[in-house]
Amino acid sequence: MIKKIKKKVLKLGKKQAKEIMLSRYLPRIYKEASASPVEEGKVVFLENKEKTLPDSFKLLYDRLEQVPGLHLEFVTLEQNRVRFKDYYQNCIEFVRTLATAQYVFLNDASNIVSCVPLREETKVVQLWHACGAFKKWGMSTADLLFGGTREDILRHPFYKNLSLVTVSSPEVAWAYEEAMILQDTPEIIKALGVSRTDVFFDPVYVSRQRAKVRRKVEGIADRKVILYAPTFRGRVAKAKGPDALDLAEMRATLGDDYVVLIKHHPFVKKRPRVPEECSDFAYDVTQQFSIDTLLCAADVCISDYSSLVFEYSLFERPMAFFAFDKDEYDDWRGFYYDYETLTPGPVCETTGQIIEYVQGLKDGFDPTEVREFKEKFMRSCDGRSTTRIIEEVFGAEVAREATAPSTGPRFFPASRNAPSWDEVSVSVVLPVFNSEPYLEQCLDSIVGQTLHDIEVICVDDGSTDRSLEILEDYAQRDWRIRIIRQANQYAGAARNAGLAAAHGRYVIFWDSDDWFKRNALQKMYCQCEADQADICVCDANQFFEDLNLKAPGGSYLVKKYLPEETPFSIETNHDFILNFTTMVPWNKMLRRSFIERENLYFDNVRTANDVLFSAAALCSAKRITYVDERLVTYRRNARGSLTKSLAEKAFVPIQAWLKTHDELRDRGILPEESFANRAFANLVYLLRNLSDYEAFAEVVASLRDGALSSLGITNAAVLRAEWHRDLFEVVTTASVEKALMSLMHYSYLQELGSAARKRKYHAALEKQREGNAGLDARIAELEAEVSNLASEMGE
Repeated sequence: MIKKIKKKVLKLGKKQAKEIMLSRYLPRIYKEASASPVEEGKVVFLENKEKTLPDSFKLLYDRLEQVPGLHLEFVTLEQNRVRFKDYYQNCIEFVRTLATAQYVFLNDASNIVSCVPLREETKVVQLWHACGAFKKWGMSTADLLFGGTREDILRHPFYKNLSLVTVSSPEVAWAYEEAMILQDTPEIIKALGVSRTDVFFDPVYVSRQRAKVRRKVEGIADRKVILYAPTFRGRVAKAKGPDALDLAEMRATLGDDYVVLIKHHPFVKKRPRVPEECSDFAYDVTQQFSIDTLLCAADVCISDYSSLVFEYSLFERPMAFFAFDKDEYDDWRGFYYDYETLTPGPVCETTGQIIEYVQGLKDGFDPTEVREFKEKFMRSCDGRSTTRIIEEVFGAEVAREATAPSTGPRFFPASRNAPSWDEVSVSVVLPVFNSEPYLEQCLDSIVGQTLHDIEVICVDDGSTDRSLEILEDYAQRDWRIRIIRQANQYAGAARNAGLAAAHGRYVIFWDSDDWFKRNALQKMYCQCEADQADICVCDANQFFEDLNLKAPGGSYLVKKYLPEETPFSIETNHDFILNFTTMVPWNKMLRRSFIERENLYFDNVRTANDVLFSAAALCSAKRITYVDERLVTYRRNARGSLTKSLAEKAFVPIQAWLKTHDELRDRGILPEESFANRAFANLVYLLRNLSDYEAFAEVVASLRDGALSSLGITNAAVLRAEWHRDLFEVVTTASVEKALMSLMHYSYLQELGSAARKRKYHAALEKQREGNAGLDARIAELEAEVSNLASEMGE
């Protein structure tokens, strides 16, 4: 009883907190932040729930990312994924970002955008996440069981402040006008199409998605695919997936010819289980594949009230509607059109009817009904929706600059017109070892580059998974891909083998678990040519595999260590030549003749094989340039990542740095201070990543017993960072335990940032606390009420 009362009071508390947030606090935060001018070219994409960029945004984001002068930000509120207080803080941060944005893209309802006094300079575009108009939503559900009251919806609207709403066909504009309460501004609803549907008009993309599903679901074999993709039941917070479809009955009659792939709505947290006896026939692939991938792969689609049938109609394939609870659902939420008239396929109430329909497809399928449905509800979706949206929002010039990226890889089959090896601009050398989970994404981003005259030299380093099979599949379809096979000798040897086979004017060494912006090669190649550079360096993002989080890299291009004039060399940037970037090879494009002239090579070791190559290259180059863009996304904490197994080969990086020191000295190009700081920073990274105490102790002993002095790090004074100087003293004079504790301490402080950043953070926090005072006080009152009620019940 007490728990129920507490839950009820806390629910009331959240409701009142939300009221304060939307009515007073967020509008005030926005007004204060609006004192700063709108940032020209600032484009914000807002996602309510998911952590990563959704399909609704992806094509548009990729296109706009190519446009100079536009600065894109992706923001997620993580609604229903984090505690209310954290969500509340996310909303505050977003509103501050919104206040200086020139363009904002939405894909769902947003009472946060709607509650602020939006400035005239900001344009808000509602892309929506679905096509057509099927089940009701927004104001259309007012006073129905699913929706709120008309009064509640009007008090805190979800579709205010919109400048443009894109829809899939003129036919459905009326439904959006009703749902979004846009009767006063119906002209902002435009049938430009839905951006995310453009992928379905790319035959390469469709065939690759279909092949991917058939390859990864081993039970398909030569059977056809039935996609069962129902929508959820109930309210969003407690969404349930239907379990009325009798999979055992379907298996008994359709199992020889079909498999069923089940994709539940993302709101469904506890999905119905597939019966064990159906494990060779039905597969829950909700987490494994996106809905776009499954729509490409499906031979038949079974849904109920989901809008995905609009997208599926683009394929003109058969579909059926399992509407066993239609009357109940109609009372609960309702439809925009008469259900029986709308659906371009049979409406079935039992599994037997579904089976009968699928069996009847053996006699052929007449797509006429689906085509009429498509023409009515998807008329504006023709593969060019993204271009129209960009032109409408940004103008024709930006639309021209936002060159359409391939939605899948662009293959170059062998032909008489294929350029000779002498005409190759860039050789991409790609070492591959057991990269199956990531290899397709990597290769797609390479063969889809805007620079076409490239060669891709894939060196399979003795893979034992399906990596070689994937490489051969790509090589069969694109003449630019060549495969070198060798026994496992690690990445250094693989890179050397690829380099020896390269024909390009420039060479870049990419990794098979990363991916790359589609204009990365073009940007770096053009910069090299413009500056006649030996090396071009770019910035990078990091993708934390275990957190599913993408973040800017911190040290791949450090601007404070770059000289004013470009190009530069060790002569003009002597003190920082090894500090403005790291020693990774994948953010550096190098002139091949320069590599040959300086006799540069990778070390044949498991880890740190790139230290010698990169350091010698940077110190030898006569002309170095850079592209100040994050062109590479580096995957961290991936399965099998070498940084996760450093304890096994703890001394290899030390030996690599010692060898590099001696080689640079022998070549007469050793920048002592710059080298000492770079080497020490990398050794600290090594220590941070050692999870084994014994290995940590042995490395510390090695450093103090001569390794540091051999690297030219003889005293703390040579180190620039104060915490590095302090750590040097501890490592060289104190116990191993003290060294470990100090490293943990300084790592923590480094995460907090500089003193200035900390002061700014605390000042902002204090300001936020002042603003939160009223809300916090009300929450405290409600918590006290809960406590009092509990006491009374206890007595």
